[in-house]
Amino acid sequence: MNSMEKGEEFENTFLSFVEALKVLSFDAEEQCEVMGNYNVPWEIQDDVLRGCHSVARSPSSYLTPEQTQKVEELAGQLQALPVEAVAPMNVMTDNNMGSIICMRHEAWNPLRQNATELLRLLRPAIERNQAYFQSPSGERR
Repeated sequence: MNSMEKGEEFENTFLSFVEALKVLSFDAEEQCEVMGNYNVPWEIQDDVLRGCHSVARSPSSYLTPEQTQKVEELAGQLQALPVEAVAPMNVMTDNNMGSIICMRHEAWNPLRQNATELLRLLRPAIERNQAYFQSPSGERR
């Protein structure tokens, strides 16, 4: 893969990560609605965690060291979620009620706050990413 393809891969990965991060910042009800009320806690955890790893480890990343550190910290927090917040015993998460129960677990609250703060911190990178997708393909670098 040449550097142009790696750069494009990063831009696409970062865009997906930002969208997942936005969903993480929503309240429980909105998260479940946006995610289709199916296995919401696992899907959000997986989407954001996968994005954290891809964005933080990409050789094409243009994130600052501080931004990268905050992304990695969020990954650690997602990995540390208790099972009761993601897949508790006797709660089916394949429906709205089960997903809401999980997403209302107190362990998600600091993650919502951290996602909101991270989106603010990433604002310059988000703007750069948006400019990348708004530019004619011939001008992308």
